[in-house]
Amino acid sequence: MPKAARSQEDIDLIREKILDAALTIISEHGYKFFSMRKLAGRLGMSATTIYNYYSSKDELYLMMLTKGFDMLHKALLHVFNTYKSPAEKLREMIRAYVSFGINNANYYNIMFTSDAPKYSDYIGTEIEPVAYFEKQTALQLVDIAAQGVQELAGINTGINPDDARYAAIKIWSFLHGIIALSNSRVLREVDENPNEIIERIVQDVIQLVIPKEVLHG
Repeated sequence: MPKAARSQEDIDLIREKILDAALTIISEHGYKFFSMRKLAGRLGMSATTIYNYYSSKDELYLMMLTKGFDMLHKALLHVFNTYKSPAEKLREMIRAYVSFGINNANYYNIMFTSDAPKYSDYIGTEIEPVAYFEKQTALQLVDIAAQGVQELAGINTGINPDDARYAAIKIWSFLHGIIALSNSRVLREVDENPNEIIERIVQDVIQLVIPKEVLHG
Protein backbone atom coordinates (compact mmCIF):
# COMPACT_ATOMS: atom_id res chain seq x y z
CA MET A 1 0.00 0.00 0.00
CA PRO A 2 1.53 3.34 -1.06
CA LYS A 3 2.45 5.80 1.68
CA ALA A 4 -0.05 8.63 2.05
CA ALA A 5 1.17 12.00 0.78
CA ARG A 6 2.10 14.50 3.47
CA SER A 7 -0.28 17.37 4.06
CA GLN A 8 0.90 20.92 3.40
CA GLU A 9 0.83 21.51 7.15
CA ASP A 10 3.19 18.57 7.73
CA ILE A 11 5.50 19.77 4.97
CA ASP A 12 5.61 23.28 6.47
CA LEU A 13 6.41 21.84 9.92
CA ILE A 14 9.28 19.76 8.56
CA ARG A 15 10.65 22.72 6.58
CA GLU A 16 10.52 24.81 9.75
CA LYS A 17 12.30 22.08 11.73
CA ILE A 18 15.03 21.91 9.09
CA LEU A 19 15.37 25.70 9.06
CA ASP A 20 15.69 25.87 12.85
CA ALA A 21 18.37 23.18 12.92
CA ALA A 22 20.31 24.91 10.13
CA LEU A 23 20.12 28.19 12.05
CA THR A 24 21.59 26.53 15.13
CA ILE A 25 24.46 24.97 13.19
CA ILE A 26 25.39 28.20 11.41
CA SER A 27 25.20 30.09 14.69
CA GLU A 28 27.52 27.58 16.34
CA HIS A 29 30.02 26.98 13.55
CA GLY A 30 29.57 29.73 10.95
CA TYR A 31 28.28 29.59 7.40
CA LYS A 32 31.55 28.28 5.94
CA PHE A 33 31.38 25.14 8.07
CA PHE A 34 27.70 24.50 7.47
CA SER A 35 26.82 21.55 5.26
CA MET A 36 23.77 19.50 4.42
CA ARG A 37 25.59 16.48 5.82
CA LYS A 38 26.00 18.16 9.21
CA LEU A 39 22.39 19.23 9.09
CA ALA A 40 21.25 15.68 8.30
CA GLY A 41 23.25 14.35 11.25
CA ARG A 42 21.71 16.94 13.58
CA LEU A 43 18.19 16.04 12.43
CA GLY A 44 18.70 12.30 12.28
CA MET A 45 17.63 12.11 8.65
CA SER A 46 19.38 11.61 5.34
CA ALA A 47 20.67 14.50 3.25
CA THR A 48 18.51 13.14 0.42
CA THR A 49 15.41 13.69 2.56
CA ILE A 50 16.43 17.31 3.24
CA TYR A 51 16.78 17.90 -0.50
CA ASN A 52 13.09 17.03 -0.83
CA TYR A 53 12.36 20.25 1.09
CA TYR A 54 15.22 22.56 0.09
CA SER A 55 17.03 22.38 -3.22
CA SER A 56 20.42 23.40 -1.84
CA LYS A 57 22.41 24.77 1.07
CA ASP A 58 22.09 28.22 -0.49
CA GLU A 59 18.32 28.10 -0.72
CA LEU A 60 18.12 27.04 2.91
CA TYR A 61 20.42 29.88 3.95
CA LEU A 62 18.48 32.47 1.94
CA MET A 63 15.16 31.30 3.32
CA MET A 64 16.64 31.62 6.81
CA LEU A 65 17.65 35.22 6.10
CA THR A 66 14.27 36.00 4.58
CA LYS A 67 12.49 34.70 7.67
CA GLY A 68 14.68 36.77 9.98
CA PHE A 69 14.23 39.97 8.01
CA ASP A 70 10.49 39.37 7.79
CA MET A 71 10.26 38.84 11.57
CA LEU A 72 12.11 42.10 12.23
CA HIS A 73 10.11 44.04 9.65
CA LYS A 74 6.83 42.86 11.18
CA ALA A 75 8.02 43.96 14.63
CA LEU A 76 8.92 47.44 13.34
CA LEU A 77 5.75 47.69 11.27
CA HIS A 78 3.64 46.85 14.33
CA VAL A 79 5.25 49.73 16.22
CA PHE A 80 4.94 52.05 13.23
CA ASN A 81 1.21 51.38 12.99
CA THR A 82 0.59 51.48 16.75
CA TYR A 83 1.95 54.94 17.63
CA LYS A 84 0.63 58.17 16.12
CA SER A 85 3.29 60.58 17.34
CA PRO A 86 6.34 60.51 15.01
CA ALA A 87 8.63 60.92 18.04
CA GLU A 88 7.07 58.03 19.97
CA LYS A 89 6.95 55.95 16.81
CA LEU A 90 10.69 56.29 16.17
CA ARG A 91 11.55 55.86 19.85
CA GLU A 92 9.67 52.56 20.05
CA MET A 93 11.08 51.38 16.71
CA ILE A 94 14.56 51.87 18.15
CA ARG A 95 13.62 49.82 21.20
CA ALA A 96 11.99 47.13 19.08
CA TYR A 97 15.11 46.80 16.94
CA VAL A 98 17.38 46.34 19.97
CA SER A 99 14.95 43.90 21.55
CA PHE A 100 14.85 41.79 18.38
CA GLY A 101 18.63 41.81 18.03
CA ILE A 102 19.26 40.61 21.57
CA ASN A 103 16.32 38.20 21.94
CA ASN A 104 16.86 36.64 18.51
CA ALA A 105 20.65 36.62 18.53
CA ASN A 106 20.98 33.62 16.19
CA TYR A 107 18.94 35.30 13.49
CA TYR A 108 20.49 38.72 14.07
CA ASN A 109 24.07 37.47 13.81
CA ILE A 110 23.38 35.70 10.53
CA MET A 111 21.47 38.67 9.14
CA PHE A 112 23.97 41.38 10.07
CA THR A 113 27.34 40.11 11.30
CA SER A 114 28.23 36.82 9.61
CA ASP A 115 30.67 36.62 6.71
CA ALA A 116 28.28 34.83 4.37
CA PRO A 117 27.06 35.29 0.77
CA LYS A 118 25.03 38.35 -0.18
CA TYR A 119 22.67 38.99 -3.09
CA SER A 120 25.48 40.06 -5.43
CA ASP A 121 27.10 36.64 -4.99
CA TYR A 122 24.06 34.96 -6.50
CA ILE A 123 23.58 37.16 -9.56
CA GLY A 124 23.59 35.02 -12.68
CA THR A 125 22.94 31.78 -10.78
CA GLU A 126 19.83 29.62 -10.70
CA ILE A 127 19.05 30.81 -7.20
CA GLU A 128 19.19 34.53 -8.01
CA PRO A 129 15.36 34.94 -7.77
CA VAL A 130 15.40 33.55 -4.22
CA ALA A 131 18.29 35.87 -3.33
CA TYR A 132 16.48 38.83 -4.88
CA PHE A 133 13.38 38.16 -2.80
CA GLU A 134 15.55 37.96 0.32
CA LYS A 135 17.17 41.30 -0.53
CA GLN A 136 13.82 43.00 -1.09
CA THR A 137 12.59 41.70 2.26
CA ALA A 138 15.70 43.11 3.93
CA LEU A 139 15.38 46.51 2.23
CA GLN A 140 11.94 46.94 3.78
CA LEU A 141 13.74 47.54 7.07
CA VAL A 142 15.64 50.53 5.73
CA ASP A 143 12.49 51.85 4.07
CA ILE A 144 10.35 51.76 7.21
CA ALA A 145 13.16 53.25 9.33
CA ALA A 146 13.66 56.06 6.82
CA GLN A 147 9.91 56.69 6.78
CA GLY A 148 9.94 56.98 10.56
CA VAL A 149 12.77 59.51 10.43
CA GLN A 150 11.06 61.42 7.64
CA GLU A 151 7.86 61.76 9.65
CA LEU A 152 9.87 63.10 12.57
CA ALA A 153 11.61 65.57 10.27
CA GLY A 154 8.21 67.09 9.60
CA ILE A 155 7.98 68.32 13.20
CA ASN A 156 11.67 68.65 14.07
CA THR A 157 13.56 71.31 12.11
CA GLY A 158 16.87 69.80 13.22
CA ILE A 159 16.41 66.90 10.81
CA ASN A 160 16.68 67.38 7.07
CA PRO A 161 13.95 65.33 5.32
CA ASP A 162 16.34 64.74 2.40
CA ASP A 163 18.74 62.97 4.78
CA ALA A 164 16.13 60.61 6.24
CA ARG A 165 17.68 57.48 4.75
CA TYR A 166 21.17 58.52 5.90
CA ALA A 167 19.84 59.29 9.38
CA ALA A 168 18.19 55.87 9.54
CA ILE A 169 21.48 54.17 8.63
CA LYS A 170 23.30 56.31 11.21
CA ILE A 171 20.88 55.20 13.94
CA TRP A 172 21.24 51.63 12.73
CA SER A 173 25.04 51.77 13.06
CA PHE A 174 24.81 52.93 16.69
CA LEU A 175 22.30 50.23 17.62
CA HIS A 176 24.14 47.50 15.75
CA GLY A 177 27.26 48.22 17.75
CA ILE A 178 25.68 47.63 21.14
CA ILE A 179 23.74 44.58 19.92
CA ALA A 180 26.92 43.03 18.51
CA LEU A 181 28.79 43.65 21.78
CA SER A 182 25.95 42.06 23.72
CA ASN A 183 25.52 39.04 21.45
CA SER A 184 29.26 38.32 21.38
CA ARG A 185 29.25 38.42 25.21
CA VAL A 186 32.04 40.98 25.14
CA LEU A 187 29.88 43.55 26.94
CA ARG A 188 29.39 41.36 30.00
CA GLU A 189 33.17 40.88 30.20
CA VAL A 190 33.88 44.61 30.41
CA ASP A 191 30.96 45.69 32.59
CA GLU A 192 29.11 43.90 35.36
CA ASN A 193 25.80 45.54 34.43
CA PRO A 194 25.46 44.98 30.66
CA ASN A 195 21.70 45.54 30.64
CA GLU A 196 22.14 48.96 32.22
CA ILE A 197 24.76 49.88 29.62
CA ILE A 198 22.44 48.81 26.82
CA GLU A 199 19.59 50.88 28.26
CA ARG A 200 21.79 53.96 28.68
CA ILE A 201 23.07 53.73 25.11
CA VAL A 202 19.54 53.26 23.76
CA GLN A 203 18.47 56.34 25.72
CA ASP A 204 21.43 58.30 24.34
CA VAL A 205 20.57 57.32 20.76
CA ILE A 206 16.94 58.29 21.29
CA GLN A 207 17.93 61.69 22.69
CA LEU A 208 20.44 62.20 19.89
CA VAL A 209 17.73 61.76 17.29
CA ILE A 210 14.69 63.04 19.18
CA PRO A 211 15.14 66.19 21.31
CA LYS A 212 13.36 66.03 24.69
CA GLU A 213 11.13 68.97 23.83
CA VAL A 214 9.88 67.08 20.78
CA LEU A 215 9.40 63.76 22.57
CA HIS A 216 7.66 65.27 25.58
CA GLY A 217 6.23 68.36 23.95
